[in-house]
Amino acid sequence: MKILGIPGVKIETKEWMQNLLAALGGNSFESKVHPYRHWSENIEVDIDHEASCLKDISVDLVIAKSLGTLITTHAFASFNFKPKIAVFIGSPLKRHGFDNFGLLKSFVESVPTHFIQQTSDFNGSFEQLKYFVQPYHKAIVTEVPGDDHIYSDIDRLQKIIQPIFSAPA
Repeated sequence: MKILGIPGVKIETKEWMQNLLAALGGNSFESKVHPYRHWSENIEVDIDHEASCLKDISVDLVIAKSLGTLITTHAFASFNFKPKIAVFIGSPLKRHGFDNFGLLKSFVESVPTHFIQQTSDFNGSFEQLKYFVQPYHKAIVTEVPGDDHIYSDIDRLQKIIQPIFSAPA
């Protein structure tokens, strides 16, 4: 199995994603965390550039957090990025709404996506996300407690995500 982790905007989310992949059994599958150019070059985030880095890549599972969900949906729509399944953690609904959710809608219509969202995430609550994905049969939303958009409970996330790729095909 090939898994790609696409973290949040802050460099601290790189280590967070590495820890999550390790908790999922990182030695038993091929995994990589996508590094962002703005982490090393002191520049603004460039979603188009980061999405282009995923051009023509196929993975079994993409796990994306916050900014990573924006990059994933853009790469899928514009750069032929092909994940078989996806886990989106802390989807920033306020930022996805810039195009009336067009990229996110296109993604969840095509790729089975499991959303994990805090009850009161300030970037979009569980209830808001649940309402948005309701029409899409390939989308599932799991609520976790919280409101800080950090998603620090790796054990809880592991328990939610593990069955997604442990189940027989």
